Amino acid sequence: MKQRLFFISFFILIIAGISGAGDYNCEKVVSYTMNVSLDPGTKIVTGKEILTWKNPSDKPVSEMYFHAYLNAFKNSSSTFSKESYYGGSSSFLNRREKEWGYLDVKSIKGQSGGLFSDVDFKKSFEYVHPDDDNASDETVFKITLPTPVPPGKTAAFEIEFESKLPAKAPRTGFKNNYFFVAQWFPKVGVLIDGKWNCHQFHRSSEFFADYGDYDVSITVPKKYVVGASGVMTDSTENENGTATYRFQQECIHDFAWTAYQDYKVATRMFENSELPKVKMRLLYQPTHKKYVDDFFDATANTLKHYGLWYIPYPYPQITIIDAAYRSSAGGMEYPTLFTSGARWLSAPGTLWQRALTMHECGHQFWYGLVGDNEFENAWMDEGFNSYSDARCLMASYGNDLASKTYLSGNGFGIPIAFPYAPIDPRLKRIARYGHTFRLDSMNKFDWQFASHESYRANAYGKGSAMLWTLEGFLGEELFAKIMKTYATRFEFKHPVPQDFFNVVNEFAPQPMDWFFDQMFNGSGVLDYAVTKISSRPVLKEKGLYTKDGKTEYHSGDEKQKSEQFESTVLLQRLGDMKMPVDVKITFETGETVNQVWDGKELSKTLRFVRNSKILRADIDPERKLFLDINYTNNGLFRQKSSFAALRWANSWLYWLQHLLEVAAFFS
Repeated sequence: MKQRLFFISFFILIIAGISGAGDYNCEKVVSYTMNVSLDPGTKIVTGKEILTWKNPSDKPVSEMYFHAYLNAFKNSSSTFSKESYYGGSSSFLNRREKEWGYLDVKSIKGQSGGLFSDVDFKKSFEYVHPDDDNASDETVFKITLPTPVPPGKTAAFEIEFESKLPAKAPRTGFKNNYFFVAQWFPKVGVLIDGKWNCHQFHRSSEFFADYGDYDVSITVPKKYVVGASGVMTDSTENENGTATYRFQQECIHDFAWTAYQDYKVATRMFENSELPKVKMRLLYQPTHKKYVDDFFDATANTLKHYGLWYIPYPYPQITIIDAAYRSSAGGMEYPTLFTSGARWLSAPGTLWQRALTMHECGHQFWYGLVGDNEFENAWMDEGFNSYSDARCLMASYGNDLASKTYLSGNGFGIPIAFPYAPIDPRLKRIARYGHTFRLDSMNKFDWQFASHESYRANAYGKGSAMLWTLEGFLGEELFAKIMKTYATRFEFKHPVPQDFFNVVNEFAPQPMDWFFDQMFNGSGVLDYAVTKISSRPVLKEKGLYTKDGKTEYHSGDEKQKSEQFESTVLLQRLGDMKMPVDVKITFETGETVNQVWDGKELSKTLRFVRNSKILRADIDPERKLFLDINYTNNGLFRQKSSFAALRWANSWLYWLQHLLEVAAFFS
C-alpha cells in the first residue's frame, strides 16, 4: 500500500504559476518522459523513456542520431579514454571491473499509435563515430527510419535502457553511496540545416542539445535524498522500501539528478524587485553547515547581477549541489541545477567556494538560456561566463576584496593561505592563456586543440580576455548594451560566433571585423611594451649660424629662461595582434600627456620638449587590453628603482615562511 508524502497536481502547478508554464519563449523540439530506478548495490539505473521529437528543419529526416555518453567510461578503447591517456591523464583508467560504466539500449521502438507505431529500431541500431576513425567508440548511435519524418512533423520513440554508473568519472557516477547521475540516458542530437550535430564524447568537450520538456520519475531507497533538474511535483513512498520522486520542467535541454542518504537540505527564496522570485534549494554535505550562507549568498548575487545585466532567470527553482569530496562531480552545470563544493578544513577567509558557486551558477545563463554548442564553440560558454563571473565577483564583494581573494590551496590536505595576495579575478583566467597562446586559434572544435591545456586556455582565458578587451575598447556602457542585446536576442536559441560578432558590429561605432579576425581566427598574441625612455637637456646652439645674411658664432653659454629637456619614449609591438593603444606620459612636475598609438607599426618613438624630465611612461595605463600577455613591460620608469625588487623579495619571503610552516607540520 502506498503512502502519499505530499501531492501537488501538475494542473494546480500550472494555475498557480509555480511551474512557469507559458513564461518561456522557446521552440520545443523534444519532450522526455522517463521512469527510472536506482539500485545502489549494483550502481545501475534502469529506465524507460518516451522521446517525442519534432523535425525543426525544412527537410525530411530518414535517420536519427543519439548520444550515449556513459559509454565513454565503458573501456580504455573509447575516444574519451584514448584522448585522456595520450593527453597525459591516465588516472581515470586505473579502475576495477565494477568501476567502469556504460549505457545499454535494451530496446527502441516507435510509440504505439504514432508515426512509427511499434516499429523495432534495434534492427537498424548502429554505433557511429562522426568525429574520428575510432570504430570502438560507442558514444553515438543512429537508427534508420522506415519513412522520413516530414518537416514540422513529430515522431515518438519508446526506449528501454540500463545505465551502469562509473566510479568517480568526470561529471558523473558514484563514490561509495553518493550518486551524481549526469549524461545518463539516450539523448537525441541536434538537427541543424537538415544535418545531425551529434558529436562523440571527448576529453575536451561538454554538451549540446535542443530545448524541450522533461517529466522524470526517479525511484530510490527512501532513505536517500534526491535533487534534480526542474521542480519536484510529486513524491510517493512505495511498499518495497523505496520512494518515487517526480520532477518536471519546461524548456530545458538536459536533465541531471543526484541521490545521497547523508544530504542535508536548506532552502531560501531569492527576491529582487526587478526580477522573478526563485526558490534556491541547497543539498549540502553534513560537515559543511558553516558554508550554507556562502552557497546561498553567491547564488543570490549571481541571479541578481546576471539577471539584471543579461537575462532574468525564468525558472521557478534552482538547485545547488555540494558535491561529495573527490567524487569528480563538483564544479559542473546542468539546467536549473549545478554542482559546487567546499572543504570542511578550508583556509580562513578564502572566497574560492563563493567564486566556484558563482561560476557554475552563471552557466545557468550562458549555457542554460543561451544554448550555444559547447562541442564546437566552448569559448561562447566558458569565455562569456568567465568574463561575467569576474564582474559578478567584484560587484558582489567589491573590487578590493575580490582582488585580494586568498591565494589558497591544499598541501597534503592541509589548507595553505597567503592572505591578501593581490590577484585580480580577471587575470586568473588570462594567466592560463599566456602559457599556450601560440598553439591554437580559438576557431577550433574542442577536441581539435593541440592539448587539453590549450583548449582551456582558449575557451576560458582568451575567450574572457577578448570580452574584457572589447569592453575596454568600446566602453563599459556600450558593451553592456551589446551583451544584454546578445543574451536576450538568443535566449533559447543556438547562436554561433558570427551571431555575436554581428551584434557587436551593430552597436560599435566602427566595424570590428578586424578585431575578431585577429582574436578569433589568429593564434598571435597581444603584447605592447615601453622599452626605453631618455630625457636630456635640449641641445644648445653652438657654432656658426647664418641669419639675415649675417654669420654669427654661438658659444652655447647664452642663458635661457629655464632649462628644457628633450625626452623620447620608445614603444614596441612585441606580439602579432594590432590594436589602438593608449599611452600616458608622466613628467617629474606631475604633468601628464595622454596619446593614442594605432599600434600597427613594430615601434613608435614619441618626442617631447618640456621644462622637466619624464618620470615614467605607461602603455595601456587603464588596462583595457586584457589580451596583453605581459603587463610587466607596459610601464617603465626613466630611472631604475630598487623599491619594487625589495617589495617582491619581502612578499616571497612571507610566502616562503608559510610553506616552511606547512613542511614543519610533517617533520
